[in-house]
Amino acid sequence: MKIDFGELKRRVRLADLLESIGWTSTKGRGDQLRGPCPLPACRLKEARVSKDRSPSLSVHLSKNVYQCFSCGSRGNVLDFWQAYRGQSLRETAVEMFQYSETGNHTWVANQPPKPQHPTSHPAKMADS
Repeated sequence: MKIDFGELKRRVRLADLLESIGWTSTKGRGDQLRGPCPLPACRLKEARVSKDRSPSLSVHLSKNVYQCFSCGSRGNVLDFWQAYRGQSLRETAVEMFQYSETGNHTWVANQPPKPQHPTSHPAKMADS
């Protein structure tokens, strides 16, 4: 199966994915929202540091990108889903293609993230 990554990034909205996993913003309005980061690596880090779920995830809806100021993960909708699921880019693209084709987005909510070791986070990490 050949997948056009550019087209896939245009078709799948980060807002829809976030909604399907139950994420809600705690700050912001319009195109820019903030809330707790749902990525497994971030949840592990926050659990070690504090029980407080700060609004570290920033989402820009019209640009379809995100950045977490806690775990450093950032990128587009494919990067987000890859980090959330802990899988390869190819696996992510196949899931996103199925997601965009079915019209039934409830299956995403039934896809829990794969457990990850915090040092094996596949998403782009911020420079230290």
